[in-house]
Amino acid sequence: MDDPKTRRRLVLGARMMLVMLFVAALAILGLGLAVALLADPPETSGWLRHLFGRAFAVVAVVMAGVLGIPGAIGLWAMAGARDEGATPVMSPTVRLVATGLAIAAIAAALILAVVTGSGLTILDLGLIGIVVLASLGLAGAVQFSIHRGRASLAGIALGLLSVGTIIAVVRLLQLVPAGAPA
Repeated sequence: MDDPKTRRRLVLGARMMLVMLFVAALAILGLGLAVALLADPPETSGWLRHLFGRAFAVVAVVMAGVLGIPGAIGLWAMAGARDEGATPVMSPTVRLVATGLAIAAIAAALILAVVTGSGLTILDLGLIGIVVLASLGLAGAVQFSIHRGRASLAGIALGLLSVGTIIAVVRLLQLVPAGAPA
């Protein structure tokens, strides 16, 4: 990857994925806060709708954190990566491991979508898309960062994402009875 144009395109691609992840987090946070702040006061007949709205608000805020924190870490790590003469600080081995973790997380998300048996619905594609954005964006942050501490933090976030996705697949596979159609 000695070609500066190729390196620049890869840096921009990783940064774009992280920005998309961060914007999605802000959108979900906005929806959650809107539900929490604009929900109608509980009525005699509307208590279930009120409780669901509050639960949605909590889930939305948590999901915004799950998406936004890795996105912010990755963007922070990518600062200065496009500068002329920027040299990545991580060793080639660490960068290779980061790429492997990203690929493992994407493979795990694909397995998760297939094993659920629902086919590739819009929800499955959304899950896969989020994992792709987060894993490839964070792998790019580890790959191109010129800041050792920030690249390490992005690597930790990538590791947590990958391990979490793989654990979800293993747990799901344990729930599916042997011989049952997926």
